[in-house]
Amino acid sequence: MSLSRYYVYCRPVKFCCLIFLISQFSFQVSLAQNKTNESKAQVPASKQSGKFEFGITGGAVLNKFTNNQPQTGYNTGYNAGLFINYTLYKGLSLQAEANLLQQGGQLITFKDDTRFGLPESIETKNVTTSSVKLNSIEIPLLVKYTFKVKQTWMPAIYAGGSYAYLYNATDHYKKTGDLLPGEDFIATITDSRTVTNQYDKNRFNFIAGASIKLPLVSKVIMLIDFRYLQGITPAREDYSYTEKSGFGTDIRSNSFITKFGIILPL
Repeated sequence: MSLSRYYVYCRPVKFCCLIFLISQFSFQVSLAQNKTNESKAQVPASKQSGKFEFGITGGAVLNKFTNNQPQTGYNTGYNAGLFINYTLYKGLSLQAEANLLQQGGQLITFKDDTRFGLPESIETKNVTTSSVKLNSIEIPLLVKYTFKVKQTWMPAIYAGGSYAYLYNATDHYKKTGDLLPGEDFIATITDSRTVTNQYDKNRFNFIAGASIKLPLVSKVIMLIDFRYLQGITPAREDYSYTEKSGFGTDIRSNSFITKFGIILPL
């Protein structure tokens, strides 16, 4: 076989080998890509998300004034708001919120102005049970750590603080005493009144809590959140359950909050 015939014979063989190698490479790349897509499809939305998460929450609040004065008790309120969470490093994140928060508590007040020489009546001598609602705009800032226990659910713990601005305070009360001067006729009056000027406009709180994220539909995640909010600064200064000057103390409002919400990864 001459050199020219050998060259003509080898050229199509080399071309076929090149085509075979290219097809094998393309097949391996396609197979690897399919495996990557399948693995991404198996990862829940909570792990496919980026650094930011946006959420909407709402729930119930159990409130109580501190025992600086003995006659205090519980009442209930609500909490609703928005939050954004930013992942700093792995499970560590920073969360900022804006909430409508209803705090407060129950107070029992014993009033006796007859000691000043006033005639006895339900206004001058009574026992009043008050359920005080402190309606505030709350801005919490939290440091959060999420545990990656399973792919389907992710528990977390967090701590931080919040600033609360009081825009309205309402007292729903029951007042019991003698209805008419000199008459032994006891009556109870039920009513409500605005008492915003009796409570501090600005409050600071400490927050500690835990939450869990569960997959809902598509990329939407459900949030279940439990937190304890402890007042750092007073809700009301110099309060006395006997309304006697010099016997007052500062009282704070503490709350246990249960919230449910939805999260949208950004």
